Amino acid sequence: MQSRISIVLVEDHEATLKGLKSELSAEADLEVVGIASTSEEGLQLSRSLKPNIILLDLHLPDSAGPKSLSESFCAIENSKVIVFTGDDREAILQIVLQTGVSGYLLKSEPIARIASAVREVMSGHAPVISTELVVTKHPKMTNTEQHLLTLLARGMKYQEIGALRATSPETVRKQVEALLDKLGLESRESLIAWAVDSGYGKLGG
Repeated sequence: MQSRISIVLVEDHEATLKGLKSELSAEADLEVVGIASTSEEGLQLSRSLKPNIILLDLHLPDSAGPKSLSESFCAIENSKVIVFTGDDREAILQIVLQTGVSGYLLKSEPIARIASAVREVMSGHAPVISTELVVTKHPKMTNTEQHLLTLLARGMKYQEIGALRATSPETVRKQVEALLDKLGLESRESLIAWAVDSGYGKLGG
């Protein structure tokens, strides 16, 4: 008899955690072997149990942020990470995917879809992403914003961009801050990563 797929759940909402544990454990081929409500507890549990799958909430009370949280769990050997979150921002999706997660599912997904995603990841199909996110379009960018994203994606500094666009580095900085706010990102580095991943470095201009 084939062994069941082992799962550790890391989620800080008790009702969600209990519901997931009950529903997933009811599947014949799945087994929830541990639950945690903080990132530290989840890391310790996952390192100890070495589950096949870690179902990870992105926003935990003791985490430093989605990127570092995902990186920490992705570093656990022989375990695959599926993010399970209410955060549908494409910018966050792109950043988290770069850390090596095997899936990104929204909490609006039915249990059947979550169970299916676990099986897909174990079969080597990754990343598994909520359909709602796959069809989401990039936020609409003006020509000026697209040009700025292209230059950032090519590795240009504020001073170089300012010289090219006949404006000051401080003006460029303010334009970057406006883009960060528009995309829900927190740093220039994350904006550059998003621009590269979105293909802006390949555009003309």
